[in-house]
Amino acid sequence: MNWPGRFVVVLACVLSAPVWAARAELLDGPQLAEVLKKGQPCCVIDAREEGRRKQQPIPFAVIYKEGVKPKPGGFAVVVGNNDRQALEVAQVIAKNSGQDVFAVKGGYAILKQVQSGGEASSAGPEILMPQNFTIPSNTCEQGQALHEYK
Repeated sequence: MNWPGRFVVVLACVLSAPVWAARAELLDGPQLAEVLKKGQPCCVIDAREEGRRKQQPIPFAVIYKEGVKPKPGGFAVVVGNNDRQALEVAQVIAKNSGQDVFAVKGGYAILKQVQSGGEASSAGPEILMPQNFTIPSNTCEQGQALHEYK
C-alpha cells in the first residue's frame, strides 16, 4: 500500500475512535485517595442492598438505580456489597454515561477510611470503630443505658 493509502486508513481509524473512552476501574484505598484529590465533581453511588445502606449510611450518596449518571465533567465512585458487584455497576454506569466510574475495593469500610483521611491499605477492608454507640445496661433489661459514647 502506498503512502496516501496508509494515511487514509490511519485517518479513518482515528476518526472512528471515540473522542474519550469512559473507564470503570476497581480502586483500593490509596488509589481512591489519589483520584479524590483531583478536585473534580464526584458522585458517590451506593449500590449496596437496602439493609446495609440502613446500617451504614453514606451521607449524600445516590442510591443506585438504572440510568443514574455522574455530573458532566465529573466522575462517580461506586460502593457495592462486594468488589465484583461494585465493578459491574461501575461498568454499566461508565458505558451509559460516557464518564469515568470507579468501584471501591473493600467497599464501605475503605470509603469511610479514605474520606476521614486515614491510611487505607490495599490488603482489604479493615474493621473501623463506629462513630457512636451505646453500652446497654443489660441485654434483657429495659430502661436507660449505663453509658453512651459520642
